[in-house]
Amino acid sequence: MLKSLEGGDNVLVAEHLKKYYGKYRGIVDVSFAIKPGEIYGLIGPNGAGKTTTIRIILGLLQKDSGEVKIGNHRIPDDLNVVKPLIGYLPGEVNFYPDMRVKEFLKFNRNFYPEIDKSYEEELIEFLGIDTEKKFKELSQGNKKKVGILQSLVHKPSYIIMDEPTNGLDPLLQSKLYELLERERERGTVILFSSHVLSEVERLCQRVGVIKEGKLIKELSMEDIRKYTKKLVTVSGLSDLRTLSKYELLEQKGSNFVFSVNRTELKDFLNSLIKLEFDDLQIRNPSLEESFMEFYNQEVEK
Repeated sequence: MLKSLEGGDNVLVAEHLKKYYGKYRGIVDVSFAIKPGEIYGLIGPNGAGKTTTIRIILGLLQKDSGEVKIGNHRIPDDLNVVKPLIGYLPGEVNFYPDMRVKEFLKFNRNFYPEIDKSYEEELIEFLGIDTEKKFKELSQGNKKKVGILQSLVHKPSYIIMDEPTNGLDPLLQSKLYELLERERERGTVILFSSHVLSEVERLCQRVGVIKEGKLIKELSMEDIRKYTKKLVTVSGLSDLRTLSKYELLEQKGSNFVFSVNRTELKDFLNSLIKLEFDDLQIRNPSLEESFMEFYNQEVEK
């Protein structure tokens, strides 16, 4: 059963969701609840079931079993009542190719008659959107900007985003993070999927880890930070003794790959600099690499 959350009638709840595409697995058991003023990250490798979960919540897919509630409304039964309260950004944004952005925004206002025009203009300026261009003239990143605007302009009570930073440059990613933080402070319920651990750590209060269609664990940010390590590859290293307390993941000849907790990286480098080595590379692990040990533990249970 789900843990009870404060937040009254505005909590978004998914409980024991299941969906198969014929004989192929979509999701088999996904449950979580999100309260107002909380950003909840749904994370997992590609194909884990994140998009299927989101589409069921939005009523775009029919679930095989389980329950979705947005506020006091059951989905899909009360979908038309809830739609005006939701802001949605899909993983890939596509609009009418020959329509200009300004024409699209006028069209969008028909669905949300209480849109604040000054807020729309504020978002256009903040995101740097050229409203005179046709959609077919826009890059994928600029299409995403319009999608972000569309998902936020009516000041929704619920924001759902599927891999929102795909196709965005670092500057625009930062702007999106700022907008989501503003919405969180406003009391919005926010769900987004990701396979990028660093952005989840930056934004979320809680995270649900999904693997092979099943939500296997919910983690707090304190839990997540245990998994935020760096992979350090040291080439031509001749002496391992002073680095023995750090996790050695792989050795090929004189090349060594260490997994180092971010909080210990400075100490690792201070120890390394006293040794003889040829080259050094530091990178963020992929989500799969970050959770490999954790996933294996779950599978073995």
